[in-house]
Amino acid sequence: MDTDELILNGRAWVVAGGASAADLLSRLAEAAPAEDTILLATSPVGDGPNAARAAEALQGQGIQAVIAPRFAWSFFRVCLTIGLPPLTLWEAAEIRAHDRLRIDVNDLIVKDLSSGTRYPIRDLSDLYIDILSCGGSDGYVRALRAARSDSD
Repeated sequence: MDTDELILNGRAWVVAGGASAADLLSRLAEAAPAEDTILLATSPVGDGPNAARAAEALQGQGIQAVIAPRFAWSFFRVCLTIGLPPLTLWEAAEIRAHDRLRIDVNDLIVKDLSSGTRYPIRDLSDLYIDILSCGGSDGYVRALRAARSDSD
């Protein structure tokens, strides 16, 4: 399948400590992140019953991607479904608040433009990259259908 390159640029909004779905919702209510924000959690993200609501709220506030050392599967799945990149970065705690980041999802690299350090994105399969490049599951299904009808 032919998908677009997925390159994101933004500033890190660091969430230290608890990063359950409920924690993310309360922190989002307290802050008004800028449109070019990349949420960076220093601990595992998305545990709890509000995973779908938290992912949708983050995307609704203009968060471009979520970076964390680990994700709860339910939160990760919802992020994929709606096209919000959930990026596993074991070294997430090394990135500082407000650092400028450039994410190349296709090449699986996060570059901290403030420090020059490059970090590998882990656990993101080609299928997940295709889904994200299509804007989420709905876009991916439309692209599959279009590819099938073109080949008929």
